[in-house]
Formats: sequence, C-alpha cells, structure tokens
Amino acid sequence: MHSARCGIKCRFDTIRAMEEICKDSPASGLDVVSYDGGNYIRAVEHGEWCVAFLNHGDRFAAPVYMERHNGTDEVFVLLAGEATLLIGEDRKEVKMSAGKIYNVHKGTWHQIVTKPGARCLVVEKSDTSEANSERREFKRCSMECRP
Repeated sequence: MHSARCGIKCRFDTIRAMEEICKDSPASGLDVVSYDGGNYIRAVEHGEWCVAFLNHGDRFAAPVYMERHNGTDEVFVLLAGEATLLIGEDRKEVKMSAGKIYNVHKGTWHQIVTKPGARCLVVEKSDTSEANSERREFKRCSMECRP
C-alpha cells in the first residue's frame, strides 16, 4: 500500500479503528505525510490545530448523521474526486470543487458525502471531539431523504 520510499510508518487510533499513515522527512524541518486508506484520520497536529485526511469510505458514502462543532469552524478541501457537503438543518447540498476551501462555521450542522476516489483535507482544532460536538442521526437512505 505504501511505497518503499516511505520513511516512517505511523499508527494512530482514530474513529475507533487503527489506520496507517506514512510519514517521511526528506529534509530537516519538513515532514511529508500521506494516507491512502479510507475514511478519516488525523495526520498532523500542531498546537491547537490539526490536519486530517478524509478519503472515501463507508462512513462517508452513506452517512447516517449530521454533526456540528460548538468550539471551532471546520475547513474542508477537496483534492480529488467528487464530494458534497450537506449544510444546515435542511441539508442544503453543496457540490464541492477541487482546490477550493469550504469553511463550515462553528455551530453549523453539516456532513460530507463522498464518492469512490474522493480525497479531502480537513482542518480543525485539535480538541474537536464528541465532548464539544453534537450529532443528529437520520434514517439511512439517499441524500434526498429527509427525516
């Protein structure tokens, strides 16, 4: 899964599953991090902020809840593939374009839906967790279905 050029293989416990990222340091003062797996994994944490990979996986193909973070905005950047953000209580569909920054404001209900091949970056505060976020579950159905 990872190339032979990968320097250090790191393991992080996230979303209740162990996932593997690849971290290489080709020069002093520089880390290069990659991740080819599915779903969400925090890759870089620095002080109050973290950057995570969010790649297509079961969790984002047919999500079953909306969430909102009460202590931070959450930034999404689509790198490749297709993804749609569901925003607000009415789940307004916002089709993402690669290379644009999507800043979901603190306290806004949201969810991301991905298609196979989608790769995103997520930036949020390091302490973002279930303790300072809320989830609202809905029926497992297509994005057109509303509770």
